[in-house]
Amino acid sequence: MNIGVQLRGRIEQLLKGHKQASLTVPQILVALEMQQQDNSILIGELKKMQGEGLLIKTTGGRFGLPERLDCLTGVLQGNRRGFAFLRPDRQSDDIFISAGNLKNAAHGDRVLVRLEQKRSRRRREGTVIGILKRGQSRLVGTLQREGKKYYVVPDDQRFPGSVQVLLTGPKQTAVGDKVVVEIEEWSHGNQPSRGKIVEFIGPSGSISTERLAFKYKFDLPGEFPPAVLEGLELLPAEEDIALLAEKQGRADLRDLKMVTIDDELARDFDDAVSLELLDNDSYRLGVHIADVSHYVSEGKALDREALKRGTSTYLVDRVIHMLPPLLSEKICSLQAGKDRLAVSVFMDIDSEGQLTGTRLFPSLIRVTERLTYQQVEAHFTDKADQKPFQDGALADLLDQMSRLSGILRRRRIERGALDLDLPEARIEVDEEGIPLSVEKRSMGRSESLIEEFMVYCNETVAEHLFKRKVPCVYRVHAIPTEEKLILLRETLTLMGIEAAANIKVLKPNHLKDLLERTKGEKTERLVRYLVLRSLPQARYSATNDGHYGLASGCYCHFTSPIRRYPDLVVHRILKQQLSPSGFSLDKIKRLHVRLPAVAQQSSERERAAVEAERASIEIKKAQYMEGKLGEIYTGIISGVTNFGIFVELDNTVEGMIPVSELKDDYYVYNEKGATLVGERTRKTYRLGDSIPVQVIRASREEGKVTFAPVENE
Repeated sequence: MNIGVQLRGRIEQLLKGHKQASLTVPQILVALEMQQQDNSILIGELKKMQGEGLLIKTTGGRFGLPERLDCLTGVLQGNRRGFAFLRPDRQSDDIFISAGNLKNAAHGDRVLVRLEQKRSRRRREGTVIGILKRGQSRLVGTLQREGKKYYVVPDDQRFPGSVQVLLTGPKQTAVGDKVVVEIEEWSHGNQPSRGKIVEFIGPSGSISTERLAFKYKFDLPGEFPPAVLEGLELLPAEEDIALLAEKQGRADLRDLKMVTIDDELARDFDDAVSLELLDNDSYRLGVHIADVSHYVSEGKALDREALKRGTSTYLVDRVIHMLPPLLSEKICSLQAGKDRLAVSVFMDIDSEGQLTGTRLFPSLIRVTERLTYQQVEAHFTDKADQKPFQDGALADLLDQMSRLSGILRRRRIERGALDLDLPEARIEVDEEGIPLSVEKRSMGRSESLIEEFMVYCNETVAEHLFKRKVPCVYRVHAIPTEEKLILLRETLTLMGIEAAANIKVLKPNHLKDLLERTKGEKTERLVRYLVLRSLPQARYSATNDGHYGLASGCYCHFTSPIRRYPDLVVHRILKQQLSPSGFSLDKIKRLHVRLPAVAQQSSERERAAVEAERASIEIKKAQYMEGKLGEIYTGIISGVTNFGIFVELDNTVEGMIPVSELKDDYYVYNEKGATLVGERTRKTYRLGDSIPVQVIRASREEGKVTFAPVENE
């Protein structure tokens, strides 16, 4: 471990435990028992830590940890209305930042925020006091002209204002074209940001332009670098995998009956499952995960690129892989009938869902048959018409798996896990990416089965490493804050939800009961959505802070190393722990130093991928609704603001009724009640109400759908 890392750790420990919240440089020098000649080394490290947001330097020249000085570091999540939220690095609820308190910071920036005195019990607020790192210096936008000056108007409305650019030399683009602009000077006061055009994407509206613009807007990775592809030449041939496994002494499980169960469009298969019946109504569940860590060596070009990407991004019409397709779709993918390297986790489970024994080891497997969710669902719902399995014994195996997954789910819910499964959109597109249909898709028994097995396996691996005091990247989820629960109770009470109205003070342990009591009601989906919105985001962490949503005291991600970097890291750690040599003290120390950065990078890349995936879905929904102008639907009011009403249709498409379309009266917004009330008619729009609407506008560029209310006859 280098001197800088050691010194940094000592500084953090000192400032964390000292009775004073901040100390001067001489005080730190004395407390750390350093010599006077080390003063410059100490100052250098303090400045580095300050630049990274790990320390704050007060106006009096004293240094302290942000959390002890009512400050937080994190990433800004902008809003097109001008304000933003801070997503803190450490376990904490989001912090509201008003437009006036952003201080020139923009969406995606890593910033330092000072917490303000509470002005509302509904939310915590803060002010940006430092920009640690710009999240994005390049923006996608449309070239516009005003007089003799040219501007680029960002497509992403969360970035403030236009960017002034110079067009010199031959004109390579025209007003209205999509371009990429690099910001050279951010706006100050009334002065606009200034930048230069670094790429001309093409005319607005074309499919190729839209795809490129989307890639730049969300900073999505492109082709894999040559250094990464060169490393693939060293991969073993498929026919050599069995010999390789024999040399490594792996357990040969190729005769064990196991299946993969995924969507019919899936191309990368991380996990396979097996099940054996034991005595006393017990089960032996086997979860077999692709051993990606064998092919992706730590520190190599392929590993660095995987960490940079953090995750695969699943857009409606394409996938941007974390690993090259040769790995993700072929040699690592658990294809039926092919020899594959895996890490197997066998869990002995009794009839109550309790874990009675485990075995974890590297293995050689061969999947018996590839099954799809649709195929398995047909088996569970209509056995007479189902597509037959190639292996006739699989029907009984699936029935046994279904019984076990039901036991595991009941156990998880009984211990306090939240049932927050929300219907998702299933969007069918043609070869050119044009949406053909948008439908609501709920999780069936087949998907629930796999989810329960994967959750149980993730928990088993996390507890295995935690008990042995081995460093790990955990998946953590904080308990909701009091402010969010107060707001949730007020909202649900105003909706007339009796389950909330009967609770004077909503506590975290009440949420499970609330979800159960609204199951089957017309407002079930909206209640689940509001509960989900009141919870902090799950994230990755090098410390085990538990997972509130799963009611798990110890949880990690292990089951998807093809598409998630944290899973790959956990695989490496587990295999090292299982090896005869185990972990050296030096290796443990290096992991303690490295894993916090891995967890933070993985969390940030996950958020970026989720944001891109959601935008992709909204764009395709809006594009689909462009062909439905004038049509009438019935929806549920999912949000009420002072500028309009959000309505969600049964096919999951959400649009807004602007206040300007409420033409039968003048409507007043009641913030406390989250309602719009007609001044003359007293007609009221509130959350959860059913409402007929007409599609009047749809814009794929903005991913927006606009409705108008339809008066009942």
